[in-house]
Amino acid sequence: MKKIIVYFLLYIIFCMLQFFFGKYLSVGGVFPNFILILVVYLGLTRGVVSTEIIGFLFGLTWDVFSTDVFGIRAVMFTFVGFLTGMMNKNFDKDRLPAQVVIVLLANLTYWFGFSFIYWVLPAGENGPSPFITAQAVFKILSTAVFAPVVFFILDRLELFARRDA
Repeated sequence: MKKIIVYFLLYIIFCMLQFFFGKYLSVGGVFPNFILILVVYLGLTRGVVSTEIIGFLFGLTWDVFSTDVFGIRAVMFTFVGFLTGMMNKNFDKDRLPAQVVIVLLANLTYWFGFSFIYWVLPAGENGPSPFITAQAVFKILSTAVFAPVVFFILDRLELFARRDA
């Protein structure tokens, strides 16, 4: 039961951070994808199944708030959760370079998968460009740069939650 409460609180905090504070904290339209960082963190610490579920719920929530093709983020966050969950035994999540590289690769996977789905299901003129724009590069890089900070905070929260158990 405690695990479900912690997941729910993380869900609320990261949804508020991504959806409500993102427009105020963005620089030139670039704001890190904190939900992707959380999904990667959970994948590296929890494994496949719980990360897929959390990724799906975050993606579904984001899809509800967006005007894009419905379900595209749910599919992509679930896929990223699956991939990072499969890697949880192969990488040391506590090493800073590993965190940056894994989040960078997960973000590239997310972006290319997102673009591929838009290519398969054209959304008219509103869809993202199949080419990497300068803004997309900055968003991908900013997400990778913020990952160690978010990993550190989540590690401390996890230690705090275990201490009280």
